[in-house]
Amino acid sequence: FVGQPTIVIFYLGFGCLHCVEQLHAFSPRAAEFKNAGIQLMGISSEDVESLNSGLASFGSEALHIPLHSDAQLTAFKAYRCFDDFEQQPLHGTFLLDAHGRVLWQDIGYDPFMDVDFLLKESQRLLALPRD
Repeated sequence: FVGQPTIVIFYLGFGCLHCVEQLHAFSPRAAEFKNAGIQLMGISSEDVESLNSGLASFGSEALHIPLHSDAQLTAFKAYRCFDDFEQQPLHGTFLLDAHGRVLWQDIGYDPFMDVDFLLKESQRLLALPRD
């Protein structure tokens, strides 16, 4: 994804119903983001085995978002999707430009669900002139 604008979705795994709903909301729209020049990527707090098991539970319904495991929470912590007081990962959705700069973010206890807003806002932010 280097050199491409990317939406990164930090999610807590397939055991989190809200996270599964978020993936179900974004996945069918992946082609619209791609047509806008924006890639989608998910990062799970699960280990690889749990991630693969969760993917298998989708059955014939394919996810159109590449998913990655971050069981050590390295990326979660680097992007501040971690509650240091509660010692738990948080949901996070980010728009990164082609240089990896964060242009927009939403971090919290609930996943970001407004796909239409994020597509339009991503296009708007990416069209702005940068230094």
